[in-house]
Amino acid sequence: MKNSIIALLISGFILMACSKSSVDDNSNSNNSGTATAIPSSNVPEAVRNSFNSSFSGATEVEWLRGSSNFISQFNLSNQRHDARFDDNGHRSSHSVISLAAVPAVVLDAFRQRFPSDNVYEWKLRNDGTWKAHFMRGSVKYEATYSADGALLKFEQSS
Repeated sequence: MKNSIIALLISGFILMACSKSSVDDNSNSNNSGTATAIPSSNVPEAVRNSFNSSFSGATEVEWLRGSSNFISQFNLSNQRHDARFDDNGHRSSHSVISLAAVPAVVLDAFRQRFPSDNVYEWKLRNDGTWKAHFMRGSVKYEATYSADGALLKFEQSS
């Protein structure tokens, strides 16, 4: 019994140690990992106004409520987008869900630095940088590039 309890405690510590904690304020994380679909009438006016001024012309807008933010998913310029806002309408992130949206200079820089890796997600951040998410085996990595293709940050996330 004692060995079972010790094994359970060790497993719990290992799981906690393997989670990535964000160290920058531009994180795209939704801390709980879950979000609930909500009607636009449940989105605060400040959030809707910020969304409308940032993404005029957006179509097929869907709203989700995360644990600490509002998430909008929408079409704009023939691409699917994802943007997150706090309760006051401050946009914390913006993602373009299309490889065609990533500047060629950024793609070329990534391919030169990581020729055998395949990106499963590119994200455009509020500061204009691009973040590539990719895997090597079971290990996740992130590489952040400036709009002109300079590698700014490379990190492993567990």
